[in-house]
Amino acid sequence: MQMLPSWAVQDLRDLSVTVDPLLAPEIVLDQRPQAFLTPVHWTQAGHAYEQLRRSIGNRQFDTVLLIPWLKRGGADLGALHHARALHEAFGQRVLVLATEPGDSPWANRLDDATPFVECGHSLATLSLPHGEPEVVLARLLVQLAPTRIHIINSHTGWRMLQRFGKAIRQKTRVFASLYCDEFEADGRRTGLAQQFLPTCLPWLDAVITDNAASPTAWCDSIGVDPSLFQVVHFPAPEVPSLPPNRSINPKRLLWASRLERQKRPDLLVELASSMPEFHWDVHGAALSVDDENLRRLKALSNVSIRGSYERFSDIVGPEHLAYIYTSCWDGLPNVLLEATASGIPVIAPQIGGISDLIPTDMLVPANASAVDYSVAVRNLMDPATRAKWIQTQSNAVSSFTWERFVASLQQIPGYAH
Repeated sequence: MQMLPSWAVQDLRDLSVTVDPLLAPEIVLDQRPQAFLTPVHWTQAGHAYEQLRRSIGNRQFDTVLLIPWLKRGGADLGALHHARALHEAFGQRVLVLATEPGDSPWANRLDDATPFVECGHSLATLSLPHGEPEVVLARLLVQLAPTRIHIINSHTGWRMLQRFGKAIRQKTRVFASLYCDEFEADGRRTGLAQQFLPTCLPWLDAVITDNAASPTAWCDSIGVDPSLFQVVHFPAPEVPSLPPNRSINPKRLLWASRLERQKRPDLLVELASSMPEFHWDVHGAALSVDDENLRRLKALSNVSIRGSYERFSDIVGPEHLAYIYTSCWDGLPNVLLEATASGIPVIAPQIGGISDLIPTDMLVPANASAVDYSVAVRNLMDPATRAKWIQTQSNAVSSFTWERFVASLQQIPGYAH
């Protein structure tokens, strides 16, 4: 705690003589007062705020979306869906703010009438220990006073809400999107919900999620009222369907995801090693070129490493028997919407909200082994089983439409109007 400077002590002594004896510094200092000094070191924060205001101008907005960036990813695609619905379906003036340092190659997917402002790089230069990025963002939103803000994976947005939620809520409704918890290697739950929900609950109008399983977990682990959550399924993409009666090479499988711990690349290595009669087309990037699982996959003669991809429809073909999904935690991943819409059978674990899309009796266990996946793959080699599998998945994904997405958002109080 910072004690009073000498000039303040002298002022108190003078005031104790002329105004009130209780202002004597001996009495005041005994109560350990804290000095709040003008933050003259915040000039850089002022410059960042001025730059933001110039980028935005004098325009007024109904909704401000706070996102980290716009690049390839499920949450980023969700942000695009929300921006489109808010503007196109509800007639709102929407501003998209990218709050974290990073490229946004998907920004050009926004409607021309929806401005995108990248502020993450300038906010990243400010003092994080002093909370300067949150101060700048909070001041901007208080000045803009939009009808609502919607936080989608923006860490800066969540930290701002923690500190300045009461000020923001004076004029603005607050919505947030959360999809699933993450898990540490020792099993501990982590992620945005665990980090921010307990302290931000008083300021939230609703939490919008893409699956029915995650809210149940948060109610149990954090003690959140279930009424806070709104389940809104994202629409499945319109993609060309594979020919239903195509000639299948029963020995080719497709795996497409990030080569990181969540997606269990170690299980993929075990699968490919234990099923040498099947060829695996592996699409996805590793965090490092020296990644051990990537090295092991490259050493297998029945694996083709294809690298990253832009659209699922670019990588799936009539030669694939099935799409194999091996994640160990998730919400309802968009890649499964893409896969089921394309007409390829999906073999996935019973985790998160996947059962919102694929019936549980068609899923392998949450902690599935290589043997579990192998059995499921071999079952699909029977044409009748495969045809029934495709039909069931196609029926399920047919309800994941743009119209239903919009209708679900309309049911959220204060979001559409």
